[in-house]
Amino acid sequence: MKFMTVVLILLATAGLGWAYYFGPYYVDYFKMHDVAATGALNWSAYNESHAREEVRMQMNQRKIGEYLTPDQCTFYQDVGDTKVVDCEWYVDVYLPGDSGRRVNFSVVYAAEPGAVKATQR
Repeated sequence: MKFMTVVLILLATAGLGWAYYFGPYYVDYFKMHDVAATGALNWSAYNESHAREEVRMQMNQRKIGEYLTPDQCTFYQDVGDTKVVDCEWYVDVYLPGDSGRRVNFSVVYAAEPGAVKATQR
């Protein structure tokens, strides 16, 4: 086999391994962007309890992993009556022959009163 073929096979194998072990957590991370933005907009339009319920429903509908719960999202009010939804979590990923790695995630969105789109912070 040629050298470049071997290198490409090794890179493909490493990429598939990464996708197998870390991929599902990053998919949930990208889903949480929409969930947090929706929560911030709902809080801005209605109230905090409605926004918390919407976050919970969105997480269920989008099939976010069981390791991530709505309790890991903090709702707070910022300057100028801006509503902020801050979701932070971590996942311990155990690779074969490794003691584990902690991967941290954070998603923060804010919405001002009357906003049509939440902004990422």
